[in-house]
Amino acid sequence: MTDIVEFLVPSQKKAAWVIDITQGTVSWSNRTAKQCFAGALGVSRDGLTYIDGELKSDLTHFLAQANEGEPLSFHWLLRDVRQVLYRCTATAISLGTDALGFSVEAMPCPSGVSQAMPRSYGNKSIPERLNSLILMSFTATGEKSFLSQRAHALFPNIAHIRELFAVHSAAKHFVERVNSKGVVHQEILLSTTNGIRWFELEAHVNPENGNIDVFAQDIQELRDFEVKLYRLQNYDCLTSLPNRNLLYQQLEKAKNTAEKRNRKFGVMYLDLDGFKVVNDTFGHRVGDQLLQEVANRIKTTIPSRSCLYRLGGDEFVVVMEHVKDTQELEDIAALINATGAEPYPVSDMEMLITTSIGVACYPCHGEDIDTLLKNADAAMYRSKASAHNGYLVYQESMSEGFSAYLTLGGGLRKAIEEGQFELYYQPKVRSMDEATVGAEALIRWHHPEKGMIPPDQFIPIAEESGLILPLGEWVIRRACEQLKLWQDQGLPPINLSVNLSGRQFLQPNLVEVVKQILADTGIDPQYLELELTESMLMSDAHGTIQKLHDFREMGVTLSIDDFGTGYSSLAYLKKFPIQALKIDRSFIKDLGIDGDDDAIVKATIAMAQSLNLKVIAEGVESRNQMNLLTDYECQEVQGYLFAKPMCSDDFERYLGTFGKAEAMNA
Repeated sequence: MTDIVEFLVPSQKKAAWVIDITQGTVSWSNRTAKQCFAGALGVSRDGLTYIDGELKSDLTHFLAQANEGEPLSFHWLLRDVRQVLYRCTATAISLGTDALGFSVEAMPCPSGVSQAMPRSYGNKSIPERLNSLILMSFTATGEKSFLSQRAHALFPNIAHIRELFAVHSAAKHFVERVNSKGVVHQEILLSTTNGIRWFELEAHVNPENGNIDVFAQDIQELRDFEVKLYRLQNYDCLTSLPNRNLLYQQLEKAKNTAEKRNRKFGVMYLDLDGFKVVNDTFGHRVGDQLLQEVANRIKTTIPSRSCLYRLGGDEFVVVMEHVKDTQELEDIAALINATGAEPYPVSDMEMLITTSIGVACYPCHGEDIDTLLKNADAAMYRSKASAHNGYLVYQESMSEGFSAYLTLGGGLRKAIEEGQFELYYQPKVRSMDEATVGAEALIRWHHPEKGMIPPDQFIPIAEESGLILPLGEWVIRRACEQLKLWQDQGLPPINLSVNLSGRQFLQPNLVEVVKQILADTGIDPQYLELELTESMLMSDAHGTIQKLHDFREMGVTLSIDDFGTGYSSLAYLKKFPIQALKIDRSFIKDLGIDGDDDAIVKATIAMAQSLNLKVIAEGVESRNQMNLLTDYECQEVQGYLFAKPMCSDDFERYLGTFGKAEAMNA
């Protein structure tokens, strides 16, 4: 037994008290115990604190099992007056000649456990007094000998120790361990009146009679909390996907396996294109629903031996072990991209959102986990900058581009404030007489240190940061101001087109912004053309139709840019009040060489004519392409065959030479 002297110098950070079993009282308690537990220690009477009578009987029986010279202890949970959860440890001690008792020390559980543990303890509350201890004694052959009050409530009908266990075969092993080792500590499932629950058992063989004495601690709530805490730490609460913690664990295991067996594994870094537009326009609730739909669809797309993780926001990672080569990863990336072909049903809308993917393979694209992820991220950003809904495999040059990408982001706001942007103009030419009838306004960034920066390098940054809204408004206003200046100079009247970004188009007050710019600059709306992409129109088809009609009522011309590369439904297309289609340059490039491209271009022109839409072909670079487009009755073209994009001064000279005053009226 532990001597009382050793106990009476407790740490003042702990609540501590002594139970005198002979007297049935709490013979001593420190200030912390009195403040924290008050009446939970017992009933005060005649200046003494008396413990429960049945508890005294249970503890007396349990204390009698103590092996001379060895401490006997057990644990339980107790809440203080503030409902903070404590773990109490009771140790059998000597209180003098023929007097025995228990010293008790109580320490607060970790804050997370204390807050998460419910007040429920099965169908009862967490012990408010000590009469909820679960003490049991069984004969050497397993027959019941003694059960405390709480033990009897939990296991009222047991006659043998094996009836405690949820799996009866576990009883035999448990008894064998106790008999062979003398003392056993084990967590195991027991069958109670409240169902099957986890318990922590402390069992030892009584040397006096050979009985097996057991103290049981119900730890089901702690187990549940541990599971909940594990999920909170390792799984995304929105999509239920594993998060960054588990990603790094799998990557480390995959790396170790790859090193031992000379294998490869792949990483695909995914980022949704224009997701911030959805959040800003429709709210985070719709954005969350879209993320859940995207996650579910990607999970059903990737192979079963791969795993999808969510890093946060709209960023995901796919890990695939035991790959043969990067082509296998590219095939999966292509499948993921293809999932954007079908709209997502979200909040009574059909939304389209695409994915940009960066692909990296171990060990050729990184020999450690951080490098591999960084390079996959760099490839993803290059893919996003090149064209949405695509993928790229990492190359060394992308690392430099990625650093530049991050650097540009910091200077973009300053560039807007200091007016470092300029519009360039590329002519649109009428096919029948090659008269210049319009132009497309294209933004350029004159960086004070890096020189001219093309839009594919900074537009994605502007989209992600939200700066595309002030930048897009500046483009429309500057284009209208320039158009007014040319008209005042007596140059041939032309139609000037401006590209709208996805985020800009979903701007709630876009119609009002354009209307105000036209009023401020004095431009007739018929001379302004707004170019939109197919995916932009389909992101919210119903809302789009109303906005497009508002523009048409204003008199602004509308066209679909890069037609053929998106996922427009013809059923929707005929509902959109669109005046023109621009055939993407990818179909013009091999015109006259690839029969499929010829067929697509001819079919597109025929379809557009049936819908009374004008057709514009972009990327025309040869006379042969021009002749074929004229034969196919394509109304307008633009491309290097006639002119590259040029600054306003050069375009003025070009327009004075090649423009025709009667062009708009012919």
